[in-house]
Amino acid sequence: MFEELLELYKTKADEIEKKRKEAAAMILLISAMERISNDIDSKQSDVELIGRLIDQVDRLSKDVADIKSQLRTRQGRTAPVQEAPSSDGKALDNHARSLIDIIEERPGRYTTSELVDMLGLNKTTVISVMKRAYEIDPVHVKMTQGKRRKLYLSYVSDEEGGSEQAAAGSGESDRIKLELMAMT
Repeated sequence: MFEELLELYKTKADEIEKKRKEAAAMILLISAMERISNDIDSKQSDVELIGRLIDQVDRLSKDVADIKSQLRTRQGRTAPVQEAPSSDGKALDNHARSLIDIIEERPGRYTTSELVDMLGLNKTTVISVMKRAYEIDPVHVKMTQGKRRKLYLSYVSDEEGGSEQAAAGSGESDRIKLELMAMT
């Protein structure tokens, strides 16, 4: 009988030990899950923070690109502005001369929107500057109109200017001037 009680006691002790180990394992598992959950939450907030930082960097890089473009444009305009005395009536002429210099350096066909970005001015002012540049140098500065009243400005070198000037009539330039006056 004593042996049976000893056996029963050992069995009970083994069961209790087994339940204690299971409870300890469950506690370890729960604490591990809590740590993992906390890590995931902190990483989620880190990801959100990184996303916001990336958005801010994107906005800042766009702002820097705009400022660089405006600086390049203003550096191109500094020479004419320094030559002439500063006056409100001369501002449009100075912008027009700097625009002529810019499109002479980089020939191509520019839209009003591209010139807004290059000069850092509003659209109405850019249209006035385009008109004034055309008036200052009609031989080299060509203004054309595309679909939906879209204006284009281009620079024609001396070689190209002679042949195109003979071909182009004054009727087209008068039409463009009238449409520009209507836009401004």
